[in-house]
Amino acid sequence: MTNSVSQELDLVKQLINEYKYDEALQNVNNIKQNENLTPVEALRILKYRTRIYYSLGKLDPALNSAEELYQKSQKIKMPLYSLDALYSKSGIFHIQGRIKEMYETFEQHEKLFKLIPREESTEFQEREAFLFYNKGLGDYYKGNLDHALDCYKKSLTFFEQFDPHSYFIIPILMAMAYPYQSKGELKLALECNEKALSLIPDREFFNLMLIKATIYLSIGEIYFAKGDMNNALEYFIRCQEIYEKYEIHEWPQYDKIIGVLAWKKDFTQARNYLQKYKQFIEKHDSKQNKMWYQFTRSLILKASSRMRDRAEAEYILKKIIEEHSTLFAFFSIDRVLIALCGLYFEEFRLFNQMDILDDIHPLVDHLQKNARQQNSYLLLAHVKLLQAKLALLQINMVGARKLLTEAQNIADEHDLQLLAGEISKEHDRLLEELKLWESIKKTQASVAERLKLASIDDVLERMQGRRALEPLESSGQQPVSLLILAEGGVLLFSYPFTDEWKQDHDLFGSFLSAFLTFSDEFFSQGLDRAKFGKETILLQSVGSFSICYLFRGQTYFAKQKLEKFVKTIQKDSVIWETLEKFEKSSQVADLKDLPKMEGLLNEVFLS
Repeated sequence: MTNSVSQELDLVKQLINEYKYDEALQNVNNIKQNENLTPVEALRILKYRTRIYYSLGKLDPALNSAEELYQKSQKIKMPLYSLDALYSKSGIFHIQGRIKEMYETFEQHEKLFKLIPREESTEFQEREAFLFYNKGLGDYYKGNLDHALDCYKKSLTFFEQFDPHSYFIIPILMAMAYPYQSKGELKLALECNEKALSLIPDREFFNLMLIKATIYLSIGEIYFAKGDMNNALEYFIRCQEIYEKYEIHEWPQYDKIIGVLAWKKDFTQARNYLQKYKQFIEKHDSKQNKMWYQFTRSLILKASSRMRDRAEAEYILKKIIEEHSTLFAFFSIDRVLIALCGLYFEEFRLFNQMDILDDIHPLVDHLQKNARQQNSYLLLAHVKLLQAKLALLQINMVGARKLLTEAQNIADEHDLQLLAGEISKEHDRLLEELKLWESIKKTQASVAERLKLASIDDVLERMQGRRALEPLESSGQQPVSLLILAEGGVLLFSYPFTDEWKQDHDLFGSFLSAFLTFSDEFFSQGLDRAKFGKETILLQSVGSFSICYLFRGQTYFAKQKLEKFVKTIQKDSVIWETLEKFEKSSQVADLKDLPKMEGLLNEVFLS
């Protein structure tokens, strides 16, 4: 590469980072006229031209340029530039809503990267940073939220260290907000969005305005979840105004605006925006747009107090689900299903008829199928929670508890910590209210009483993005006793944490007898906890042993401690082999037989 051309191309990169796209494009076109360009110089020109076209909103020329970059770099075996081309193509497909092609390009990008020998050069690490960003997007869409965050952070670290003025820092921060938002960590999501906004210069280029609109949408959703409808409405409107100005037709946000206005009972404004949406549909006619307009219209009808309007909303929602679901992306049809569930629950409350639940069950099953197909573990955990509430309404206590256990396991496994804590709290509350539910069963209490006690509205509001998750308070934990049993309920080891349990052998004996009954229920019905007087029992299997933990307080934090204890004894060969030895001899181990055990118990359960 000649020094003069190299310097000119370095200037082009600098102009791009300074958002001087017109000047950068002019320079690229001038450099292209040079008849003595090296192959690498020609590839750099294509790389920068792709980025400039993309930034100016000229997506078709950008895609053509990216494809040319890919073909030429492959021909002369310059794979780093092939990676640049694939990264750009996946971004363009994402904006155009061509999700299948986006995924295919993700996979092609990752496969190619693995074939390239690793270098310690900045050029190689920059391509790796782009790969991490793409992997983060893929993990987010697959529901692997923590993996997505880890990838985004690795990508961000590179740019902050080696190219701190890079434009790419902004979309990385914006992307990071989404997994935080899905996990319910709204403060962190808001911080990412605000930092990204602060880095956007006051210039009206397509790529910057698209990112700004996307950030406004995300912030609006965060405020919506917090119940701050005024701020939510403001940011949704800001987003839509950018979409209208730059003629971004793929993602109109009228439904979000109208949904807030309908919730606020501002029907005049809602109908004004619905008229705007109708005008948009007339310009951008498609079956999907028409159906989404009808869904948005149903939000106004559904919020009405008139039965005629609500009946029309039900008709619209059912028609979309029955006839047009294939036109919608999963997340879109999920919103329709949840809206219809909400409508039926309101009908259930009004008319006190149990057979209305027969209309709700298929909708919930449809949601569960969608959640599994799209790897949406957040939705799947919520669906399990909603199924548990339905079981409660039908006074199926064991079914409700089993579903609550399944819901928490899903949330725990996918690091949805706030949701896991909320589900655990719901399960604890159910155990406290079992006698109350039994009395409801005997007295055939009204639907209104059942709905109030089951707190279904809270679940539906979270599924609609209208309620934020609150973290649990970790105070008030009181360990009571821990037991380790062999198969068949043979006691191997016990440790009482309180003087009462150390001295009262009758109390311990009655607990052990009750526990053996509970353990059959645990294993046969897939439960994870039970009540014993004022205490809660947690049970976890590990190898041939069962670990039973008795405590007072929130089960969520007790379960975390029990899991930590189980992992530790599995890794400690001395403790594990001693337990196996006493299991074979059917003897009970004392603390003197397990010298490290007391310190471990105090560290895990009392710290």
